[in-house]
Amino acid sequence: MRKFQKSVVLEMASGLAVIYAALWAGRWLSEISGNLLPASIVGMLLLTIALQFRWIKLAWVERTANQFVRWMSLLFVPISIGLVEHIETLLQALPAMLLTCALATLILLVVVGKAYQHWEHKHELKATQPQSVDGEAK
Repeated sequence: MRKFQKSVVLEMASGLAVIYAALWAGRWLSEISGNLLPASIVGMLLLTIALQFRWIKLAWVERTANQFVRWMSLLFVPISIGLVEHIETLLQALPAMLLTCALATLILLVVVGKAYQHWEHKHELKATQPQSVDGEAK
């Protein structure tokens, strides 16, 4: 039993070290790039790239990452408390936020609808064109 706990603790610690190394590398890259992207995003991209190219084995970070995902909701508690502390500011900006959300949704619906209509029209034309002997449209 002790051997199992020791191996789990070592696995979690090594996973945490890899994740923090990616975060620190992301902080460094974010600073030298003039904070173009947030450090956490850059760190996640670096970790994703390292996993994709198999520079880092998934087994090294999987257990730790699963624990982070499992307890992720607790990480939002401080943010929620911060929002409650600034509720008056949020209420003042509420009409602008709602208008922005409504306009963004409307624009998105129109763009996706037009893109779908264009795509569907293009496929209808392609399906109605006569085929040549070798299978290509004339």
